[in-house]
Amino acid sequence: MTRQRQQLWQCAVTAVTAELRQLEPQRRAWVADAVLRIGQLQQQMHELFLAADGPALCGRCRGACCACGTHHFTLANLLAYLIEGIDPPAPDFKKTCPFLGASGCLLPVSRRPFNCVIFLCEEVWANLTESQQHMARNLEDELRRHYLAFDDHFAGASLRGLLIRAERLGGRSLLAQPAATVRSV
Repeated sequence: MTRQRQQLWQCAVTAVTAELRQLEPQRRAWVADAVLRIGQLQQQMHELFLAADGPALCGRCRGACCACGTHHFTLANLLAYLIEGIDPPAPDFKKTCPFLGASGCLLPVSRRPFNCVIFLCEEVWANLTESQQHMARNLEDELRRHYLAFDDHFAGASLRGLLIRAERLGGRSLLAQPAATVRSV
């Protein structure tokens, strides 16, 4: 299974890299703007996590939640790297989260998967003020809208994860227009 995931990952990254080079300028500009906005919103969500003393709380449970990210990485996350001409970190599919390193997440906050950024455990949530909780809900809603907008633009987009979508597309273009607008959350 690990080898299959690694091969699927390599195929997906190679395909999206090639497809991105061929993408029409208008669609490419849309991607650049969309991933920039997602990154900004994710940074704002992270600021709330920091304000709630999230790193210390995660240190106590040793980031158990972070060990659940096998399929969270999405097409939008990959495009955030590739649009800048940067390769994403190499995933280790032997781990429960392929992007979890010895010192924590290998992905910068702006390029982390949606699920990873919006998840605030009960302890973190309890450390937020009512106003901060309201802000977190609004940020989550806005982030979800931005991620779902990728579903409207690209067949390979899904909040269920890049590898799941790539497998379901069976080698078809990940950056093609979707056949039908079916949102998968």
